[in-house]
Amino acid sequence: MGLDGFHVIDVGERAVVVRVVVETPVEPMGCRACGVVAHSHGRRDVRLVDVPCFGRPVRLIWRKRTWCCGEEKCPAGSFIEQNNDLAGPRSWLSVRACWWAINQLRREGASVQGLARQIGTTWRTVWRSIKPLLEVMAADPARFENVTSLGVDEHIWHHVSTKPIGAGGRGPKELTGMVDLTHDQQGRVRARLLDLVLGRSGKAYADWLTERGEGFRKGVKVAALDRFQVQDRDR
Repeated sequence: MGLDGFHVIDVGERAVVVRVVVETPVEPMGCRACGVVAHSHGRRDVRLVDVPCFGRPVRLIWRKRTWCCGEEKCPAGSFIEQNNDLAGPRSWLSVRACWWAINQLRREGASVQGLARQIGTTWRTVWRSIKPLLEVMAADPARFENVTSLGVDEHIWHHVSTKPIGAGGRGPKELTGMVDLTHDQQGRVRARLLDLVLGRSGKAYADWLTERGEGFRKGVKVAALDRFQVQDRDR
């Protein structure tokens, strides 16, 4: 597992799905509310979607320990084992499965639907699990630091729909993408997508640069601009 305190107690296969059972050892536990030593209340199996292995989906069975506080006046009552390095409360995917999925999206050109097929779950389950992590990454201003070469490209993003656009179908969206083309110490280009904004015009690009601030603009030494092929009335 690669996590301190966890060990694998069983590995099997059911209907081409690898099943891995893990647990932590028995040890004293203090009540999280009052600190009194709690009584063991058995274990509860929690089923998680994990990273695929050997070309098969993996289900991680976490045998969580449960406890009951022995102090009558304590409001805690019973409580269950938690470990945010493995999975957060009420999670569907393990932490490493979430980051595996994000890395596949960022570096391998994968789609959410394709990842869902690989790990044997639904598009909605994958997206609900990774969306909060992506939002944190998108809100991190550090991703705009040390950009000295900037690439800009426009895109038409087509959605597949069985309905015509006039009848509520989803048509194409015009987007402008900004890419970090800065070379690292080994001379390799980062080729890192910084942002996508609605619009396919010089104004969309200029507004994005304005939002980044003067410090970012001064740091950019080279900008490779794709010529806009649409009529740009905002320039």
